[in-house]
Amino acid sequence: MDTRSIVDALRGYFESRPDGIVCAWLFGSVARGSARPDSDVDVAVLLDREPPETLEGSAAAMAGDVEAAIGRPVDLVVLNRAPVDLIHRVLRDGVLLVERDRNARVRFEVRARNEFFDLKPHLDRYRRAAERAHGRP
Repeated sequence: MDTRSIVDALRGYFESRPDGIVCAWLFGSVARGSARPDSDVDVAVLLDREPPETLEGSAAAMAGDVEAAIGRPVDLVVLNRAPVDLIHRVLRDGVLLVERDRNARVRFEVRARNEFFDLKPHLDRYRRAAERAHGRP
C-alpha cells in the first residue's frame, strides 16, 4: 500500500469514528516517504478530553482497528499523554488526516509548541551530553 492509499484509508477510518477524536495525524517514515515495506504506520490522535489512566487498553484497541482498516502494523500515540518532543515531531512532520475542531487543534498546537520551545535548550543540552557519553562529538 503506497502513502496516498494509506492516507486515504486512515482518513476514511477516522472520519467514520465519532468517539472523541479531535484530530489525527500520520507521522514517521510513511509520512516522510521513507518507509520500508516492513515499516509500521505511525498515527497520532488528539482526544477531546483528558484520557483515563487505563488509556493503554483503549489505545491498543484503536490501534488494532486501524491495523485492520489499512492492513499494516500501526503504532498509535495519544498526544494528550505524549512527551513534548514527540508532539513536536508529529506537528512538524505529520500529515493532518482529520480535524473535527479547528479551535481545539490550534489551542493544542500553540500550547505544545510553546512547551517545546521552552524546553528546547534543556533537550539540546541532554542530547549533546548523551552523544558525548556514546562517543559522538
